[in-house]
Amino acid sequence: MGKNFQRLSVIFLSLASLALSLPGVALGQRIKVDRRTITPNKPTPELYSDSLALKVTLMNLPGAETPGSSLEVEYKVYFVPEQSFEAAMRQLKREGRARELKPEYFPDKILLAEGRVGKDSLRTLEERTTWRRGIGFKRKVPSAQQTSFSSIITFYSVKVYDARLKKAVYGSDAFIAPPFDTESGDRDNFSPATALYLNFYVADNGDLYKSNRKGASESTEWRPR
Repeated sequence: MGKNFQRLSVIFLSLASLALSLPGVALGQRIKVDRRTITPNKPTPELYSDSLALKVTLMNLPGAETPGSSLEVEYKVYFVPEQSFEAAMRQLKREGRARELKPEYFPDKILLAEGRVGKDSLRTLEERTTWRRGIGFKRKVPSAQQTSFSSIITFYSVKVYDARLKKAVYGSDAFIAPPFDTESGDRDNFSPATALYLNFYVADNGDLYKSNRKGASESTEWRPR
């Protein structure tokens, strides 16, 4: 099961970002994963949920119980149409900037949500978790752009101050996700994604790790996948 989902992630990232070519797969060609089929650039409105939720989680920090520790996160969530994303990534790859994603590189993007999370009570995982629900999605995306390999891009910046380490940790980056759920256990059908995840983990030495996996949002341990 894990290998199948790993294959799916590789296929999505290869086509959506075009950072690398996927050998033997042409645009418009059907892709088989288990018993499920995806066709690039084909409208699949059934894979678009009416709304999304965003879950922001600070999985761990050494000074969670130390007064003065704090978390600040700013985020913007965009939808980028499949062909627009493909064209932008081809251009960035030619310029050697494919790893430097910025919102301005995607002129056809649609803003889905933006906001800020600020917390200074971080003792438990529950206290370190914030949900934003009811992010309008399907109605904001033109029908012709509701394709399988369009991208949901979450740009974020994070600052964690650990009062035990007496250290501020910073990070900024972007996570890319498809409109469908890549962690579903259904091997016969794809289902719409209903949530996005921003997970942060501060190690004992102050290093910052980041993930957009659902499982990471439910754990206090770092298990890279």
